[in-house]
Order: sequence, then structure tokens, then C-alpha cells
Amino acid sequence: MMENYDWITSNLTDEIEAGCNKKIKKREEKDIDTNIIPLNISVKNIQNSKRKFNVSLKFSFEQKDDFIEWKIKLKNSYNVSPNDNKTINEDFELDGEKSRDLNLEIDTPMGGYMNDQLNVYLNINSEDGIHNLVKKFSVRLIPVIVIAKCTIGKELDIAIDISNHGEKNREERKDINKFAENEVMAVMSPYEIKGYFFIETMHVDRIEVLAREVRGFKGLVTGNINISEIEKYLTPKPAVSGLEMGALVEIVEGPFKGERAKITSIDATREEVTVQLIESMVPIPVTVKAESIRNLDKA
Repeated sequence: MMENYDWITSNLTDEIEAGCNKKIKKREEKDIDTNIIPLNISVKNIQNSKRKFNVSLKFSFEQKDDFIEWKIKLKNSYNVSPNDNKTINEDFELDGEKSRDLNLEIDTPMGGYMNDQLNVYLNINSEDGIHNLVKKFSVRLIPVIVIAKCTIGKELDIAIDISNHGEKNREERKDINKFAENEVMAVMSPYEIKGYFFIETMHVDRIEVLAREVRGFKGLVTGNINISEIEKYLTPKPAVSGLEMGALVEIVEGPFKGERAKITSIDATREEVTVQLIESMVPIPVTVKAESIRNLDKA
């Protein structure tokens, strides 16, 4: 965290994690969703007379592809990359006891790779030499998780299809890009969620391209989600979860498939249940795996 002084305040941290810039036209709207990082920095002239200040930005890069550009906006907009590295200098004046927000923004690149990093060396000083601040911070690219919409009941099939399309696309690109990776890093289709599934990717803009020929894919929900929002789906629930003694169930696997039964005992350790077949003339207790039955009381 950057220290605050009487003449400058900011919430700037040493390292910022962000996804790659994404250019997706929203289906309901026509604007474009981007991954701009606003950096809050405010400079105050704590003296009574007008003074001149200078902002200087220098950069270094840790990235696979030297041609990938980052967009920087201060007063003006700039593109910087290892092949086009430049120092940004802008001057401004402040009347006595007046403040100015610098409105520094970093727009991450569209084609970046995981852990690509932009290092920024920020220098803010007054022309009279009284005030000077030097700060280094970094922006590191990480994958993002997006929500895909799809046909209800086909969530897992569609997720796998998109992942397979991504792998095929990666093989096709390997000849011209030695760093080519599957744009679909991971997919998750929780049983509890109908009509949606999750995709982890570095390049959100590429997902809809890969999914054009996937039947049942209905687009992406605008915005990213945090891993903490879906952590509960990462740990599978015990198969006996939600089952109760006396509940009416249907056997969906094994020799008694299709038979209705009533639960007479539950073994949570083995994840097994003992049921009594309802339509059998002689009460027959049958022990089956919990995942082999469907709870009709909650169906």
C-alpha cells in the first residue's frame, strides 16, 4: 500500500492482479466491456501560491510476447510494450490549497498470457523540488471465471464440447504461435445449477468464438465472478446428503432400476442406503449406493 502524505493520497498497492482486456458486446446493450484498472491518486498543493507538478511513468515488462501492448491513460492515452517502451511525462499546475485527481488508468492487453507482468515506476514531483514521490507497482495477469448460458439439461455436455473445441484450436495455432494454449483452462458444471456453467480462461473474447459451432451454447453473462463465489461447488456433497428415513425414492441403477422404494436405513460412512421395495409382494430390504437412487419426495 502506498503511503499517504499531506500532499498526496492514494490506495495504490504494490501488486495488482487483473484479467486480460476483453472486448465483448453485451447482448442487451451495445457498449463494450473492458478490463480497465482505475488507480486513485490525488495530488494537493499545500502551499498558498500556484505551483507546477510533473508526473512521470516508466515501465518494464515480464511477458512472453513482446508485441502485446498495454494501454495507459493519464491526461492522454498511450500504448506501451517491450517493443515500444516509452517514458510518459505530463505536467499540470495547481492553485494554492487545490487538489487534482490524476485519473491514471491501465487497460490490460487482450492477448496476454498468465503471469505476464507490467512493472510501473511512478514519479510525482513539484517543480520547486519541495515534494517528490517515487513508487513502483506491478500489474500481473491472471485467469478469470465467467458464466456461460446454455440449454438446460445439457450443461456438462456443452462445457466439454467447448473445452474440446479449445484444444483443437490450440493444435491449429501451434504452428504459428509456440506459446499457444487452450483458451478454456477449466470448466465446471455443478449439478445444482441449471442452464449455466463456469469457464476459466485468460481470454474471454475468444470463448464466444470457440463456442459458435457448439449447439446449445447461448453466450456469456457479462462480468467476471470470484472463485470465492463458487467454492461451495468445488467440494462435492456426500451422496446421502438430503436423504431421510422413510423418504420415497426411485432406484436408478442396478437390477432394481425403475423400482420405487422407501428408505429404511442410512449408512453415511459407506454412503449406502437400505430401502424396501414398495411394489414387491414380499418386503425385501435392498442395500444400494446412495447415488443409485433418486429422491422422489424432493423431485
